[in-house]
Amino acid sequence: MANPPLQHQENTLPDTKIKSGLWGISWMSFFWSASSLMVVALLPTFLTEELGASHTKMGIIEGVAIFIAFLSKVFSGVLSDIFRTRKPLIAVGSLFTILVKLIFATASSIGWIFVARSLDRLSKGIRSSPTDALIADLSSKVERGKSYGLRQSLYTMGAVVGSFTAIVLMYVSDHNYRLVFLLSAIPATIALAILFKVVKQPTIQNELKPKNTTWQFSDIQFLPPKFWKFLFISFILMLARFSEAFITLRAKSVGWTITLLPILLIAMELVHAAVAYPMGKLSDRYSKKSLLLNGIITLMITNMVFLQFNSILGVLAGALLAGLHMGMTQGLLSTLVAESTPAELRGTAFALYYLSSGTAVLIGNTLAGHLSDSIGTRGPFYGGLIFTSIATACLYFMLRSHPKKTVEQEA
Repeated sequence: MANPPLQHQENTLPDTKIKSGLWGISWMSFFWSASSLMVVALLPTFLTEELGASHTKMGIIEGVAIFIAFLSKVFSGVLSDIFRTRKPLIAVGSLFTILVKLIFATASSIGWIFVARSLDRLSKGIRSSPTDALIADLSSKVERGKSYGLRQSLYTMGAVVGSFTAIVLMYVSDHNYRLVFLLSAIPATIALAILFKVVKQPTIQNELKPKNTTWQFSDIQFLPPKFWKFLFISFILMLARFSEAFITLRAKSVGWTITLLPILLIAMELVHAAVAYPMGKLSDRYSKKSLLLNGIITLMITNMVFLQFNSILGVLAGALLAGLHMGMTQGLLSTLVAESTPAELRGTAFALYYLSSGTAVLIGNTLAGHLSDSIGTRGPFYGGLIFTSIATACLYFMLRSHPKKTVEQEA
């Protein structure tokens, strides 16, 4: 059996290139997110109001599309380790992101929306694992949480800008969905330009095998036990991470108008953006698993609010809490993956994380759609409450079993 990999990695870029690269990735994420939300903010009502899709069909479309995204992250993450390069895969994913917007703009049936949504998530999947791995390649261990927090904050602000842009364009275009979908290609094009102009990639030092040795499936044996424990808990959590479409449907059922639904997403993402960067900095100083536990408990409370209150303000409060949960956990999840794995298997680790997450999200979205059709718009949040309770209990007992572990040992 080969010796396990060392954790050491030298960054081959000067500090100025590293800093500009991390900011470049963060702004790429901003424009990717803006492009996506210009479509996603309007897609539930476009499907149900314009094309007559049921909530179950919408849940299946969202679940399958997100699963495809996660599955493509598996292959792109592994490939980025095999070839020891990240940028080409990010570029391919970015190009597909631009092209798929044309399909959204011309889709005339539920089937074509399903194709477009699937390809859109495929493009995101192709670029996501290499992007996450590239952030870890560029950032030092002591500031890795802050680096992921910065990316997550700008990514979320992109969602805010995209949702707001969708509102304005829908208003000035007299509810022309297809025009908004077409214009969403513009921010995606800006992201691709930033990749080529700003972001540089360091050499990935592989101390697991010689340079002429190819990646093999058996290399997964070098992923440590702490990674697999984290993967199990994240799988349970992701079962409760159904699409925001079910939040907008809940909002519509209590009185939110179609035109104002994107405002709900804007409010949620503003909280997400405001919390992500400070949480990233906190995770560099305090126990990441304890912070994650607090974030999961916040999602439990979120589901309770959606279940308990049947009013416009109640749904707004639930959306704000959902944004708080995302800000507390999303960057933290990426940081935990990066810090629990050796550098030369980092893309593979993100690939496995996304495969697990995608499977869970597919199950969760399908179940949420069924519950929504069966017992009403509260239905998905009953499932969310059950899964977050299980995840909370698992992580709590894991922390109890290692009560004296330091922040350094945790990483």
